[in-house]
Amino acid sequence: GSSFITDNKGQVISQGSRSDESVITASFDLEQHRLERAAWGLFRDRRPSQYSPLLTSDGRYK
Repeated sequence: GSSFITDNKGQVISQGSRSDESVITASFDLEQHRLERAAWGLFRDRRPSQYSPLLTSDGRYK
């Protein structure tokens, strides 16, 4: 129970019943979501070349 569907910004689009069985559905414009997600810049500041210390047990380079 209490299932819900949110959009890509966390807004509740559809919510199921807390006491009864229900099936909820929603439709989304996936292309629009892709464009919005690309604008977030989530991976913009990644520095994979700096990950090596994180991959060792003590956090130091080998």
